[in-house]
Amino acid sequence: MQIDSLSISVVIPVKDEAASIPGLFEDIKQMCETHFCRYEIIIVNDGSSDSTKEICRGLHPLKYVEFDHNYGQTAALDCGFKMAANDIVAALDGDGQNVPGDIPRMVRYLIDNNLDVVCGWRKVRRDNPFRRLLMRMAYFLRQACLHDGIHDSGCTLKVFRREALEGLDLVEGQHRFIPAIMISRGCKVGEIEVSHHRRINGESKYHSLSRIFHGLVDMYAIRKGSVKEHPSTYVVKGVTEL
Repeated sequence: MQIDSLSISVVIPVKDEAASIPGLFEDIKQMCETHFCRYEIIIVNDGSSDSTKEICRGLHPLKYVEFDHNYGQTAALDCGFKMAANDIVAALDGDGQNVPGDIPRMVRYLIDNNLDVVCGWRKVRRDNPFRRLLMRMAYFLRQACLHDGIHDSGCTLKVFRREALEGLDLVEGQHRFIPAIMISRGCKVGEIEVSHHRRINGESKYHSLSRIFHGLVDMYAIRKGSVKEHPSTYVVKGVTEL
């Protein structure tokens, strides 16, 4: 199967990333128009307080989703996945550190290896040393607890067959463990090395020491099979087709 016969939905959760969005959007748009027969780009605004809304309203074509306030990355991804309508669903961060040009290669890997999910592996990280140390520690803890075999579960850059996402309700905070959750659902999950750029604009919105603690709690819940005890909740303020 040629990937140019496939349609794709690209989901981007954003929180105060106004400076990164225009360039990222154009890169995604060019990638989609070059490699896929049909596409949609879905930006989920997770309660931004900057000019994200104004920036997004100047982009086309775009499905723009706005939350009434900040609910977190899990909620933004869950919402975007539920709104995705095409054969392949890709997710990536809105900070410009993920490279949209890696997506066609990931889709090809998914098709050639008959997988349901392909995870990006940022083997060469462009983060500060403290952040890299935390991620390394998280990797060893995750493998000891979940045995998902994925090097970089926290990388937002992933591609899915849309049918693999059907019936999925992401639990608050557990976007970090999507590979383990998908494996528990019987999906075939693989990974491939992807590029990682340094953050140029803004600061990370979804990482802190407190979130690492919550991540350990979430990890334990997944291991015990209680992933649906605290479903992610959010209020969509509006959906606009641009």
